[in-house]
Amino acid sequence: MPRIHLYSAETPSEDSHWLLPAEPSHHLLRVLRARPGQELTLFTGDGRDYPAELVGAQGKQALLAVGQARQRDTASPLHCCLWLPLIRAERWDWALQKATELGVHAIQPVVCRHSLVPLREAQAARRQERWREILIAACEQSSATRIPQLLPARALSELEAPAAQLAVVCDPGYSKRLGSILAARPGCASIVLLCGPEGGLHPAELERAESLGFVGAQLGPRILRAETAAITALTLAQGFCGDLGG
Repeated sequence: MPRIHLYSAETPSEDSHWLLPAEPSHHLLRVLRARPGQELTLFTGDGRDYPAELVGAQGKQALLAVGQARQRDTASPLHCCLWLPLIRAERWDWALQKATELGVHAIQPVVCRHSLVPLREAQAARRQERWREILIAACEQSSATRIPQLLPARALSELEAPAAQLAVVCDPGYSKRLGSILAARPGCASIVLLCGPEGGLHPAELERAESLGFVGAQLGPRILRAETAAITALTLAQGFCGDLGG
């Protein structure tokens, strides 16, 4: 049977039978079509997971036999906050998924001059809700036990200087490579990364980032799509300073 890693907003009862809340029950019983005897793990986002087995169903809720919680913290040692520019919907969703899989700590949705989504729309509760669902689904897929923090969408012009050991803005116009900057900071424990949307960052936005303490870097000789650039920058950061390195 396939591995199932399932999120629950409620903390399971350990060493007992426990009724899974309605929403994850629907996903387990109707979407995944799990049958009695199916083994799974539950997580609540606190760095632990719970071994469980599907016993049956009571009404629309799944009845689980839950074991003792196990400490299995998948958080990266690198506290990385990705300032992710608002881009086209399907590409934005992909970037959220991949950033979660790569162990990003927090995501700051950023509205830039070239963003196609207005700030008011980006701040709508329904969007925030949907984005969080994407993060949870990515955790389920990647067996992560920590859900990235999703910050309220902000305009780049309104954001303040980040409290991190290193902040980098990526743009093809800079001469220094991100890899060389990271290689010179092997002990870096916190970083903020900013890449541009479709069309890139406006010169005034690059100046704004630099005024906030960002160091400029490029990602290589080829121009990357907005979503590719963000994930490439995050991968490099995790490789040099996080948990993807050798």
